[in-house]
Amino acid sequence: MKRLVIAAAVLALAGCGGEAVVPESPAAHGHGASSAAPPVPGASARFNDADVTFVQMMVDHLQLGISLSQVGMAKAESKEAKDLASAIDVTQREELTMLKSWLKLWDKPEGDGANLHAAHGGQPLLDDKVINETKEKSGTEFDQVFLNLMTGHQGAGVEMALAEKKDGQNPETTAYAERVVTSRQGQIQQMLKIIGGV
Repeated sequence: MKRLVIAAAVLALAGCGGEAVVPESPAAHGHGASSAAPPVPGASARFNDADVTFVQMMVDHLQLGISLSQVGMAKAESKEAKDLASAIDVTQREELTMLKSWLKLWDKPEGDGANLHAAHGGQPLLDDKVINETKEKSGTEFDQVFLNLMTGHQGAGVEMALAEKKDGQNPETTAYAERVVTSRQGQIQQMLKIIGGV
């Protein structure tokens, strides 16, 4: 039950924050909920190396999260797990588009996700091999594996966001990091409840 150990560790990271039923999109946080376009910092926005590294790492992180959420949408047995996978997929696609636009604005590459993670403490919990192995599961076993993997993955997002809040300079990027902390902690709490009922 290695994955359950991961989930327990992430629960400690998540703290006792409020429950969130579904992730919120970036537009729902004071950037104009009526606009379909995610917020993009102005051309004069200042940034430092921490901002760039965070955005590059989050691009890789979000792409992996989207891949896992697609598997969850297709294979999850419980409605709660399937709905959560769908909500995460929508939100993280919006975030990915936004972050790629920031890197383009800053004239920075998207970077090599594996090397970025290795330079900041090791490889991520989630990769293509793990996602492919998850596809082989079914029923209740799939739900357990999927939810534990996603819990650990979102916990890693919280860790990266906390580092950005500490070291980042760009106001839009640090504000996004704050949203990541809040939304992912809510998702973690929700997933751990679902795990308990599977």
